[in-house]
Amino acid sequence: MINLTKASLYEDYKVKLYFSDNSFGILDFSYLLKANTVLTKPLEDSTYFKKFFIDFGALCWKNGLELSAESLYLKLKNQGNLHFAKDVA
Repeated sequence: MINLTKASLYEDYKVKLYFSDNSFGILDFSYLLKANTVLTKPLEDSTYFKKFFIDFGALCWKNGLELSAESLYLKLKNQGNLHFAKDVA
């Protein structure tokens, strides 16, 4: 099971995501704004967007929006944007 271990704002609506298998990637979340749903509408405010947090391995916002680590992992993998950290000796 893949979990998010860290998430940090990269720029605008891009977030650098770190996963429990030592992989990472930068995901552009502007696609969520196009959904225009009750849960995604607040993300249009960049100040609100930046207040994401990790809860039980998922990326979350206070309004109840949760994105599973697995879905984010697969999105990065399918885009070719998933990378693995090299082991440090």
